[in-house]
Amino acid sequence: MKRFLTNIWFNVLLILGLTVLSLVFALYDSYKTVWATITRMNLWELMLILFWGFLPFLLWGMILTVLGKTIKKDYTLKQGIANAYIGGFVSGITPSSTGGQFAQTYAYSKSGLKTSQGAGLVWMDFFVHQFVIVIMAVVLYLIFLNTFNNAAISVVFGVGLFANSVVVVLLWLMIQFPKLYHKIMFWGIHLMHRFKFVKNKEKILEDWNATMTHFNDAIKAVSKNRKVFWQITGLYVVRMALYFATPFAIGQILGTSLDWNDFFPMLALAGFVSISNTFIPLPGSSGATESLFVLVFSVVIGKSAAASTMILWRITNFYVPLIVGGTLFIRLRQINPLKPIQTDELFKESDDESNA
Repeated sequence: MKRFLTNIWFNVLLILGLTVLSLVFALYDSYKTVWATITRMNLWELMLILFWGFLPFLLWGMILTVLGKTIKKDYTLKQGIANAYIGGFVSGITPSSTGGQFAQTYAYSKSGLKTSQGAGLVWMDFFVHQFVIVIMAVVLYLIFLNTFNNAAISVVFGVGLFANSVVVVLLWLMIQFPKLYHKIMFWGIHLMHRFKFVKNKEKILEDWNATMTHFNDAIKAVSKNRKVFWQITGLYVVRMALYFATPFAIGQILGTSLDWNDFFPMLALAGFVSISNTFIPLPGSSGATESLFVLVFSVVIGKSAAASTMILWRITNFYVPLIVGGTLFIRLRQINPLKPIQTDELFKESDDESNA
């Protein structure tokens, strides 16, 4: 059963199935209006939306390139963009986005970096991403989202914010107090083992120790050049701002009843959706993301417009990158897409290289 659930193509079909199910619930009373809205679009409008969806991946590729150049001076933007799409693909097909960092570590190693170096850079990228998204979401929420005065939104946002904040705090402890972090993780893993949540305690502890070593190595490499740290932080602010602005941009293109007074509240709502669906234990957070988006944005633009925007938002920010990233990853790993593939087999070669 476990092998079946970790099959990549099963997860892809699960994503599609959950998406269709969420669309049925979202569109059952407004599908005619939504269909009419989308089919009225011109080709250039669709291309503009797709280009907007490319921009966050371009920024992510620039971030990974800046990090890569701290170790390998000839690391290129093309490699960074490919790495971004590969990370997006594997994050999208694994529950709670748990595979993205491994995939990007592997992509770094295929570009000439050591596996340990790539792992350190990927964890550094993850730390800055989590830090920026939490800070931006909190600021936007405090300033704009309270105008909606919706208790359900506040509760779900609070849960998601807490989960993301815990990750940021743990990563910060890895930097400032590695011994304290080690004790906390050692205690936590032993506790989970005691209550039968984990089985192979020694292997998990070994993996966490390796993660901490890689992360601290990346911190040392980046801390030598504060310009690099602030550069990737600035790029992440721009990246997340573009990502959060996607629903507003799509709404403008579709001709919904939005004006510029709605810009920052829409950013706040997009930040809320991003924070809230981060740790949903489904591939791509499928089903929950679509439903949550329609529920939240209906407050501003109505259900029909929210559903239309959601479909195009999900296509440009998830499905197209999934196809692009999947194609790049299959080429990188030289995978036969017709054969059954397990998620735990994707990085076997990477693990062997690391042990070597």
